[in-house]
Amino acid sequence: MNKFEKTLEFIKQTITRESPFWMHIWLVGGCVRDELLGERYSDLDLLIDLPQGQKQFVEYMCLTYPDICRGPFYYQRYGTTAMDVVIDDALTLVECVEPHVENYADDGVTLLDTRFCSLQEDAVRRDYTCNALYKNLHSGQVADPTGMGLEDLNAGLLRTPRDPETIFRQDPVRMLRGIRFKHQKGFRLDDAAWDAILRCHNEIATSAPKRVRDELNKLLKTPSFGEAVNDLLICGLLKYVFPGLPDYFDDNTHLENCQEETTLWQHTRMALYTLLKEHPHADSISKLAVLMLDISDKAGIAQTQELLRGALIGKEKAGTVLHIIQTYQRYRSFFGMNQTYLGKPRSLPHFIVGLNGYKAEFRRIVRAMNSGMKPELRVPYNLLYDSSSLPDGKHGNSGRKKKVSGQGTETAKPMSNELLEAQKLRNRKRNQKRKEQRRRAKNKRKAAREAGKTNV
Repeated sequence: MNKFEKTLEFIKQTITRESPFWMHIWLVGGCVRDELLGERYSDLDLLIDLPQGQKQFVEYMCLTYPDICRGPFYYQRYGTTAMDVVIDDALTLVECVEPHVENYADDGVTLLDTRFCSLQEDAVRRDYTCNALYKNLHSGQVADPTGMGLEDLNAGLLRTPRDPETIFRQDPVRMLRGIRFKHQKGFRLDDAAWDAILRCHNEIATSAPKRVRDELNKLLKTPSFGEAVNDLLICGLLKYVFPGLPDYFDDNTHLENCQEETTLWQHTRMALYTLLKEHPHADSISKLAVLMLDISDKAGIAQTQELLRGALIGKEKAGTVLHIIQTYQRYRSFFGMNQTYLGKPRSLPHFIVGLNGYKAEFRRIVRAMNSGMKPELRVPYNLLYDSSSLPDGKHGNSGRKKKVSGQGTETAKPMSNELLEAQKLRNRKRNQKRKEQRRRAKNKRKAAREAGKTNV
């Protein structure tokens, strides 16, 4: 059992028939959907079918089992009460709500308050019918108040319980969530829902950046990220998630380094498809790097840095992506036409050592960017497996000339694996020596400062 299943089993065992919460606890939303799809829980949302039941339940659990349940944490806007459950050193966030309806102002967007309601009323306020399913914790009964949830789940259809435009205007992040479900679960969006996204996409600007960023991070984990970006581009949401990118992706100018008449976005989309076809679980850094590489070639590294700063991916992740882009550009600069090596003899081995544990992901990025390019402009990726045999070139190991007494010149042999390992060892020893020298100098300066204070 994973941590969510253990937490659920713990709650099920502690709430007995004598408890006022017996038969009033329902699993709701994603955890019910995932269980019916045969997947494991990835979150845990509970609905307590009692007035103010969420507060009473969480407070009871935290008072009765203080070593296991930590909280409560109150979120006043939607009446959510949460707690952290710690089992086997694993922490699980459990969010609890009561069934409720939300009262909005005349604009249909500004939330005024919430009130207790039935499961039927609670279900129609949710984002999609497949997320409006409820499972009773103790009886195992699955409730489908809308009458469409189970049918849509089996059909892989994303449909809203009521007017989609109203649903999306009240919480615009639901539009991003629908596109994520489409590419994460293999569902398809109902025509009415897609049309509503086309009309309401600009409402996403009113959402909290943190919620948009969280949804984007989940979208980055989907196995068809390139197609997800294409959907965001078509419906108009991309400019709010990655400001500035649509200006480049909408440019129909053909790239000169591609075999056929290919635009910048067509090549980027092809590269993302190649990356995820060969490695469906590629990390988010690799996906973002491939997404931005063609733009960096066209706009320059400074403009790429500005675009990454404006994207809702976080400062640290943006810096890492920029580093990968610069690393790729440096690797590509080692080669000319027809993969001719132009670098200095030891440049490539030093470069590969610097990749450390990221070599496999970097190799996939190189292969992905080669897709659709003219053969003579493709960057060799086989050298990232073994750099001991460089291609012929002006300065490469295989083309390097050396003088032999009485015999003119001859071609030097490629650097063997043994020599490469010896070179790595020398580099490590040199770095260790420099580190020790810096440490001694630091201690010496510190001692001098302390001596100065003593004299004063």
